[in-house]
Amino acid sequence: MEKTLLEIATLIDAQLNQATFNETKVTGVCFDTRQIKQGDLFVPFVGETRDGHSFVRQAVEAGAAASFWQMDVPNPPDDVPLLLVENTADAFELFAKKYLAEVAPKVVAITGSNGKTTTKDITRAIMSSRYKVHATSGNFNNHIGLPYTILTMPEDTEVAILEMGMNHRHEIEKLTKIARPDIAIITNIGEAHIEYLGSRKEIAKAKLEIVLGLKRDGLLIYPHEEPLIKPLLASDVQTETFGREDTADIYPLQITTETEGTKFTTNLAPATSLYVPIIGEHNVFNTMAALLAASKLGIDSLDAKVALSGMERSKSRLEWLESPRGTKILNDSYNSSPTALKAVLKTFMNMDAAGKRKIAVVADMLELGEDTEKFHRESGEVIEAQKLDEVFAYGEAMQAFAEAASKRIGAEHVHYFTSKAELEKALLQAVTGDEWVLFKGSYGMGLKDVVEKLMIG
Repeated sequence: MEKTLLEIATLIDAQLNQATFNETKVTGVCFDTRQIKQGDLFVPFVGETRDGHSFVRQAVEAGAAASFWQMDVPNPPDDVPLLLVENTADAFELFAKKYLAEVAPKVVAITGSNGKTTTKDITRAIMSSRYKVHATSGNFNNHIGLPYTILTMPEDTEVAILEMGMNHRHEIEKLTKIARPDIAIITNIGEAHIEYLGSRKEIAKAKLEIVLGLKRDGLLIYPHEEPLIKPLLASDVQTETFGREDTADIYPLQITTETEGTKFTTNLAPATSLYVPIIGEHNVFNTMAALLAASKLGIDSLDAKVALSGMERSKSRLEWLESPRGTKILNDSYNSSPTALKAVLKTFMNMDAAGKRKIAVVADMLELGEDTEKFHRESGEVIEAQKLDEVFAYGEAMQAFAEAASKRIGAEHVHYFTSKAELEKALLQAVTGDEWVLFKGSYGMGLKDVVEKLMIG
């Protein structure tokens, strides 16, 4: 992006504090003074405990070309290029919406209880085989992250892949009306954020807000076997589905799970064997959602096959690591939910570890509300004897998981901790280098720190 302040002011109906700043060039955006780059437009958000306007001068000194300034905030500096707006957050979102309309890429929006980031990574890899692609990085999938993703998009972008997260109603609605997707993907309806939404049906309603911004000729892609979605859909929404049953638009004919990834074929191209370098049968379905989106933009299975073989993934999501001792680590510590935990446990238990011990390190799943104990207990019930040697469970809610797992593989093989330091100490004593270790937990539980300790050795 490269715009003058006058161009931005015209685009979003803002006022410049001085006409002498009309031709000041802006080449990016930033809302964190620690990450300012030369030429950025600084966005000072007004929060409950901190007002970004107090950092405007610091931002300019760090290289920012200019800043937004909310009109109800007193004492704007005269010597700093400012765009005066009614509300800095609203202006940021409007700027993103207008810039996206100017660049006019095809927009693929992705939401769901689980698998959003993995599906984004897969979709980005496939789309990049033909198009110039810009995609959400990290967890920039909320009301700040999505506009930021858009405003950091190169002007020659042909496909924008935007991840959309939420934990309350109307958050996806806000994001989709900024993005105006051509294609929307719902990966699944799980239990994540049920604490705030109350039921899976309410979660489905929240995810389906994505269609409120869908272009008139847009396509919604969703899981065929999810019964909650279809009854909530308006009749004029164009849809395609992915699933296990042969009544889905795309379904697998064969799936083979390997240590480093998964091979499969689909009904769309039975002769083309595809390989996604991510373990887990559930990621076949994420890939099939991406294949439907790619097909809409003219990319076939052969192009996808080549693209998938070299795809890059976000860290801490089904990422294989090896410690100095030789321990093989399957790091899935970025997030967790009952659906995702059960899926990765089943995958891990059924993998051939060539005689090495298999250990699962699991931590609390957050935001599950009044059913927290039930969800943790049910997740522990998937543990199978002879398929898992030991369980290290951490967190208050994981007590129910540990109790259920003890009944499956014996209490002597299940270790329960309420202290992360004690978990780290016990795990470091237990590993010798002759094991595979799975890590899975909600981000707030900090299992990534335990992975780092194990990687140090």
